[in-house]
Amino acid sequence: MKETARNKNSATFKIFKAIKFILNEGKDIWRDSAPAFSALMSRKTLGQVLSAMPGNPYGESKYRPNYSLALNRLKKKDLIKFSDNNLFTLTERGKEVLLKFDMDDIKLADFDAQKWDNIWRVLIFDIPEPARAIRNLFRAKLQELGFYTLQKSVYVTPRPCEKEMMELARMLKIGDKVLVLEAKKLGQRELIVRDFFNLF
Repeated sequence: MKETARNKNSATFKIFKAIKFILNEGKDIWRDSAPAFSALMSRKTLGQVLSAMPGNPYGESKYRPNYSLALNRLKKKDLIKFSDNNLFTLTERGKEVLLKFDMDDIKLADFDAQKWDNIWRVLIFDIPEPARAIRNLFRAKLQELGFYTLQKSVYVTPRPCEKEMMELARMLKIGDKVLVLEAKKLGQRELIVRDFFNLF
């Protein structure tokens, strides 16, 4: 599924973005007309959302076969499951992919070293071994965001990040296992960390 996440112009990527909208932002809109909405989606509803997405050619009939093929590919990859010809739901694997899409949306604000407030944000987490997969996802995202590994479960950044990190922890259902602290100094590691972030 990596190729889908990379190619943001692909039909499969757009389908997942539409599914994300339906399950998240669109839930209140559709609830009255579809009581079982959280479990099932229809091709019609998906098509309506795809048609409304900016820059999406789904509304042009010549492109619709591409989306039908993409839905079939998602089914073959066990990412969605049809209950009949029109209704489908995400599988557990599909939910994992959608979670990664949500995680991709987590970004930190651009950082200007000249305007740094001289406060370190220290992120500490304690995620038990049974949740190793979640822990690995969390660590990978921290590395992607440019955190410095101070210790095994202690990461640091000069960027404000508490809002974004707690949102990430909420997505991964580890909100009670993550802390973001602020510190003026990092002790013996201060110079090493400053060098990592080019802060002198």
